[in-house]
Amino acid sequence: AKLVLEVFGGGGAIWGFSEVVTFRNDETRHPWQVTATVVGALFFVRWCLQIKDFITGTNPNEGANKRVRLVQIFGAKIVLEVFGGGGAIWGSTEALTLRVPATQEFWRFWASVGGFVFFMRYLLQIRDYVNENMNDSYKPVSTSKGGVEDEGTPLIV
Repeated sequence: AKLVLEVFGGGGAIWGFSEVVTFRNDETRHPWQVTATVVGALFFVRWCLQIKDFITGTNPNEGANKRVRLVQIFGAKIVLEVFGGGGAIWGSTEALTLRVPATQEFWRFWASVGGFVFFMRYLLQIRDYVNENMNDSYKPVSTSKGGVEDEGTPLIV
């Protein structure tokens, strides 16, 4: 499943979302094919490294530079979750024959909205990651339930 979702999904997200935001058209088709293929290849290398880490029992978080880890995590997330979310709406509406020339702009709008919603979620995830992993003064809010102290959930600012 990871091969399909993360490797093919990476290339497909670039391919689909580039059309949603009107970067890809008949004149720019070839450069976007190359871009989507390169992204797919990078995600294939990432997938192979994850297999290596699994086989060797390596924890990618141990000893990792927190800024490098942030780029690794959120570089993949923007492609797979943000671009992939908008691209999935775009591609599935075509596959289901809901997106036809008469409804193309309607579905472009909704695919863009989907991408925007996932982008807002992505920004919140980055903020939480930075607060939890890179901010020494960060402490979750403590709550008391029935006289029993609980670590609670992190305060969202």
